Amino acid sequence: MDAAMLRKWWQRRAVPKNQGNIQHILEQLNIATPQEYLVKNLGLSLTDQYWIKPLNMELDWNAVNFFTNDFRDPVADMEFSSGSDGACLPENAYSPSSSTQGELQKKWIIVNGKRCLVKGNHGSHSQESLNEVVASLIHKKQNKMPYVHYKPLKQPEMSQISCICESFTSDALEFIPAIDVVESQKKDNAMSLFEHFISVCARHGLSEDITRPFLEYQILTDFVMTNVDRHLNNFGVLRNTNTLQWVSMAPIFDSGNSMFWKNPRLPEYDDLENIKVNSFRQKETQLLQYVQNPDILNPDLLPSSEELQHIYEKDDMIPCVNSILKGYQKKVKFLTK
Repeated sequence: MDAAMLRKWWQRRAVPKNQGNIQHILEQLNIATPQEYLVKNLGLSLTDQYWIKPLNMELDWNAVNFFTNDFRDPVADMEFSSGSDGACLPENAYSPSSSTQGELQKKWIIVNGKRCLVKGNHGSHSQESLNEVVASLIHKKQNKMPYVHYKPLKQPEMSQISCICESFTSDALEFIPAIDVVESQKKDNAMSLFEHFISVCARHGLSEDITRPFLEYQILTDFVMTNVDRHLNNFGVLRNTNTLQWVSMAPIFDSGNSMFWKNPRLPEYDDLENIKVNSFRQKETQLLQYVQNPDILNPDLLPSSEELQHIYEKDDMIPCVNSILKGYQKKVKFLTK
């Protein structure tokens, strides 16, 4: 990795400025930039084991990592209730909020010793958290690929339903996002980015028999949900932190920007076959061209509209549920025609 790539990696490691209320939090902490916030928290993350050790501090990984130590989270203090097991934290406890990715309000908490992520929504009438619950139901019923199980969570101080999930990383298993996978080796100009990802994984021991079915299944389920944000930080691989062996594809996660979350009335006047996405290609239908085995998704096992309606009814602030469900039915029909 050269200096330019390292700088780029560090920039995207920091919490985005547009995440929740992070800008206000930085002002409260008298911190100028997300990158400065990341430095103050030693670059620590709950997704991998990279960190920075100041020369003048006697620290080691065992003393600072978030997997075996308690942590504090200003985001939890300012945006959510705390909800963590450890009421008394050491004064020098660090925060995972400096490296938590995505735009939604988020906080890390410890529940019965397990690291859990709580996610909010974009606005008072948004549905991203329950979209994660919908995705979990889809993957549970298909029973084909590993996925992160999101549960609905009602917090007294929040007007809408949030969601919570357990971390899929640990002190022995870390996440490498797809963006780092594809940038780790030069791509052949004649090869698509999709095929390049599969090729790089194969060189590290994850065969095409593992990666291709996973990606095809992910494309199909994202299509059914109209997930428009499967960018290269929203999926990847898991690596053993001791041997550095690539173990598997990471479980499917972060499907909140789906189910017409920005425009719930879209299904009422659109055929839904020309939707733009942030992924390997620019449109959903272009992504479908990568799918060689459409049977990897069983339409008969997809949730019914009634099952999805039951999920969305948990939050009476979500508008246009009937239109959302109509769009879901259109997408299922498109795949089965």
